[in-house]
Amino acid sequence: MKTAWARSTSSRDGMMDACFCRIVILLFYFFAQSVNAQTGGGIASSYAAEPRTIGINYGRIANNLPSPDEAVRLIQQLKVGRVKIFDSDPTVLSALANTGLEVVSAVPNEGIATIASNFSAAEQWVKQNVLSYYPATKIVGIMVGNELFSYPALNTTTWPQLMPALNYLHQSLVNHNLSLAIKLSTAVALDALATSYPPSTGTFRPDIAIPYMQPLLKFLSSTGSYFYVNAYPYFAWSSDPTQIPLDYALFGANTPGVVDGGSAYYSLLDAQLDAVNAAMGQVGYGGVRLAISESGWPTAGDPTEMGCNLANAANYNRRLVRQILSTSSAGTPKRPGVFIPAFVFSLFNEDLKPGPGTERHWGLLYPNGTAVYSIDMTGQMTDTQYAPLSSAPVITTSAPPPASFANQQPPSTSSSGSNGTWCVSKSSVSSVALQAALDYACGAGATNCVPIQTGGACFKPNTLAAHASYAFNSYWQSYKSIGGSCDFGGAATITTTNPSYGNCVYNAN
Repeated sequence: MKTAWARSTSSRDGMMDACFCRIVILLFYFFAQSVNAQTGGGIASSYAAEPRTIGINYGRIANNLPSPDEAVRLIQQLKVGRVKIFDSDPTVLSALANTGLEVVSAVPNEGIATIASNFSAAEQWVKQNVLSYYPATKIVGIMVGNELFSYPALNTTTWPQLMPALNYLHQSLVNHNLSLAIKLSTAVALDALATSYPPSTGTFRPDIAIPYMQPLLKFLSSTGSYFYVNAYPYFAWSSDPTQIPLDYALFGANTPGVVDGGSAYYSLLDAQLDAVNAAMGQVGYGGVRLAISESGWPTAGDPTEMGCNLANAANYNRRLVRQILSTSSAGTPKRPGVFIPAFVFSLFNEDLKPGPGTERHWGLLYPNGTAVYSIDMTGQMTDTQYAPLSSAPVITTSAPPPASFANQQPPSTSSSGSNGTWCVSKSSVSSVALQAALDYACGAGATNCVPIQTGGACFKPNTLAAHASYAFNSYWQSYKSIGGSCDFGGAATITTTNPSYGNCVYNAN
């Protein structure tokens, strides 16, 4: 918070009066901050005048993208105000210099351990990745890790290192008088929630709620930063399209809505965000401000992936931008009128991203810089003002995954072919990683692992891969409706071949 002292006096008495007033105001300010911290509000709740502009995620997992200088020129043409990158690449940070764009850079997951080891490592990181570019490059935030808590294999290694890394980096920023200008946080996927429906019952998973989310939110509250969430209504809808109306996921005007207590929800994103708000309140920090670090809709995918098309993607992202930047309907039903900074995912289609076809089709732009579909990133245009999508280029096929992933097939089973999708273990994963992921899945509370215990219907074949497949699928089917992913630290993958056999039945909702 900045306080402007505009009053001036010419007499000693006037100066004393001014000093007294200042002391009273300062005492009131610190009292208010103390009360705010106790209620979980923190400094973040005092943000009132941040620029209303949309952000874009600039990912670079591709071999056909334009240079950073050209990419930045394209970003400026989109008329966005913020850019989020997934590392601190020097060529990108240099290209963003003197553009006026607000920049959120990142410490990748694999870089957290080094920074958490000691303050000197954090100081060196800040000197190399912040001071070398700031203020010409307007860095306003640093994301320390991305979706850490979606990777159970990291639960004994990187998860405990997050808070030391944040604290060391914050101290370094304080020492360089940058802690007010540059905020630290991390991005969390919606699978951090154990429950999300109805939104008012939102809670974090029990394995992370107290040991990790509570200290993280306390840090964000005390430093005035945002809690960043990667929120994708697409994944929730595509996992359960019979129960979740498409119009509800796409901010449609004809959705009947969902009523939760005194709040009515007409978009799935609002419900997801308020579930996070409720979860934060459950651990004592309900006042921390939310930001959307990623959200979007894919334009294409594999034949088995539903709803990934040009029309849905255009409708989702156009309406997302319009809602975020609205001055009349901003915020959520539980926090109306509160601006939520958001970053659309993503700038380009990235042809080297592994996984299903959708992973390579989230971009607003093709690598040659042309638009996948028209979109007004200032949020001024209504749906009816856009030209018909049939005149825009349409993606009809999905790029093949990179060669390094071509041989990663799910385990073979004795059963095949029925409608549905299942989450199974990858055959290429080490036994150590697979065991860690299995332990996590069976210890998460919502996973029924009794069938893979001795004498259970799925105990045989008695192999780590088979047991992990059953546990992964059981966990994923429980959590996918709230955005849970079939990843397990890279140990799992989606299959459309039913892994069930004999009396061992894999659920498919």
